[in-house]
Amino acid sequence: MPHFLAPPFDLPDGRDARLVKHLEDDDWASATTLLRDVVTPTTTEWKWLVLLAYARFRDAADVLPDELVDASREALQLLHRAMANGAPHDDVAPFLEAVERTLDQLSRGEEALLAKLGPGDDPKALSDEELESVCFLVERANPARAAKLFAALAARQGPLATAARARSALALARSGAFEAAKPELEDVLTKDWSKRPLSDERLALEAAETTLLEHATGAEFVALWHLAEARGTALGFPFPSAWPHQERLFDKCLSLRDITRARALAQRMEGERPELPEKLAERFRAVRLEQV
Repeated sequence: MPHFLAPPFDLPDGRDARLVKHLEDDDWASATTLLRDVVTPTTTEWKWLVLLAYARFRDAADVLPDELVDASREALQLLHRAMANGAPHDDVAPFLEAVERTLDQLSRGEEALLAKLGPGDDPKALSDEELESVCFLVERANPARAAKLFAALAARQGPLATAARARSALALARSGAFEAAKPELEDVLTKDWSKRPLSDERLALEAAETTLLEHATGAEFVALWHLAEARGTALGFPFPSAWPHQERLFDKCLSLRDITRARALAQRMEGERPELPEKLAERFRAVRLEQV
C-alpha cells in the first residue's frame, strides 16, 4: 500500500516534480519555500497542509533549532487543519504526537531555564550556554531585555563573549534603539573574527553589518558594503551569506535605487537557492527591467 503522503500531490504549475526532488534530497528549506507559495489560510487540500507541517518541522529540527518551538506550533496548527479537512487520523496521529511531545519538552526546558534566572534578571545561576539559550528565548518577545542579558554573557569573557556582544547590540537595535546600538555595532566590526570559525558566530558579524547597512545611505553605504565584502572574503564567508540578510539588503538597494547592486544580489540568490518564493522571483524579474 502506498504511503498516505505519496505523490501525486496535484500542486499547481508543475510543482510536484520539484517538491519530490527537495524531499528526496532532505532539502526541507526548499520544500517549505515551495509549499508556502501554495498553502494559504483558506487551503483545504489536506495533503499540502501535512507536507508543509512536516517540511517546516524537519527544517527546524535538523538545521534551525532556535526556531523549533515556533515550527512545532505552526506544524500543530497545520495538522489540525489537515485533519479537519479529511486527512486520515490514524496516519497523521504519530507525527502529531511527535510534534506535541517535542513542544512539551521544549516548553518544560524553557520554563526551567527561566526559573533559574534570578530576580531582576540576575543570571549568576546559569552557565554560559544556559544564559545564551535564555537570551534567545527572551528575545522573541522582548529584545531590549535580551540585549541586557546578552551583555551580561559578553561580560563573562568566555568563549561565547564575542558573538554575545554582537547579539546584544543587534537586540538593542531590534528594540527600536538603533542610535544607541550603533556605536557598539560599529565596534563589533573592529574585532578579530578570524578566530570565530563557527558559521553561527560569523552570522552574528554579518547581522551587524546588515543592520548598519540598512541605516546607511550614500558614501557611508558604499564604504560599509565594500568593507563587509572584504571581511567576508577574508573569513571565507562571502557577504551576504544568510538568506534573510540577502533579502533585506536587496530591499535596501532598491530603496536607494542602487539597481546594479540589487541585480547582482538577485542573480546570486537565484544561483544559490534551489527554490525561491514566487513573490521574490517576481521582484527579481521586475528589477531586471529597471533602467540604471
